[in-house]
Amino acid sequence: MRIRLVDVARAAGVSRGTASNVFNAPDMVRPELRERVLAAARELGYLGPDARGRLLRDGRFNTIGVMAPSDWGVGDALGNGVFRQFLQGVAEVCDHAGYSLLLVPDGTSSRGITAALADGFIFGRVEHMHQIEPARLRRSPFAVVDFDPGPGINAVRVDSRAGALASARHLLELGHRHFAIMSFRREAGPSRYHAPGQHRPAEAAGMPTDQEKYIGYGLALREAGIDIESVPMLQANPADPAAAAQLLDLAPQATAILSMSVMQGIGILAEAGRRGLLVPRDLSVVAYNDLPEAAAATPALTTVDGMGLEKGRIAARLVLEAGAPRQEVLQPRLLLRASTGPAPSRR
Repeated sequence: MRIRLVDVARAAGVSRGTASNVFNAPDMVRPELRERVLAAARELGYLGPDARGRLLRDGRFNTIGVMAPSDWGVGDALGNGVFRQFLQGVAEVCDHAGYSLLLVPDGTSSRGITAALADGFIFGRVEHMHQIEPARLRRSPFAVVDFDPGPGINAVRVDSRAGALASARHLLELGHRHFAIMSFRREAGPSRYHAPGQHRPAEAAGMPTDQEKYIGYGLALREAGIDIESVPMLQANPADPAAAAQLLDLAPQATAILSMSVMQGIGILAEAGRRGLLVPRDLSVVAYNDLPEAAAATPALTTVDGMGLEKGRIAARLVLEAGAPRQEVLQPRLLLRASTGPAPSRR
């Protein structure tokens, strides 16, 4: 038989209202009376008011929903270090506000926004634009990350073009003139090689934020008289274990590699070591985004800090704080470590 609050009140010899206050507003009940009600609850095996009933009554969930990147399930999202870093920033703000965090798989119908038990949402990819209208219809506050949705919508992004520009300039200042690029393929599948001299569509870099990195690289290289389309580029999924070896095979003359992914950058360091290449004497590597694994790599990896934690914090505040919509653009930082050095003579 299901134990109800009224059963606890009867066993403790108090009114239902008093018993309710013990669980929902304990400061309003004298300590000795509160303990009597709790003792009766323990004896009866009553765990507390039904959360489902409270949610229906209050109409609030005290939860922020974060939509995982397209084609990723929850497990895929949690397996990505950069996305986990972003979630940590969201979680810090949720903890402070007394909110929970819910990961929402992308999709339509029951898997999407329409059925998510959350008060507000964070969208992390441009392909989530189709979910904005359901959020509006629910009258749910929301924020978007890593793309510019236009005025009137909460948004936070990093100036990834500036970060990529700084990383390429750093290598040029060290004397490097022979480059290779590891670009980002967000879906699963084999790597795509973009040979020098071929026109490259924007999609060769990846999603819009990756395309901004590519533009930043190109601006810096152009300052040195280098056409970015003359630079060999491999577009690979960060989970592809063969990508680092493939890039080094395809670009044996490169003395510097620009990687759009921190995990790919770490993979390139490992592959260079297997080949007997000394970093940075023989090869310099700069990657985009920063994780603890980058500083712990051998040698420590120079990265562009993509401000993942701060992006998460700001996105959560935009959802929780009332007020006019605003857009924030964060400036990334180049973190100089041991994986970059002066260019060697051309091999």
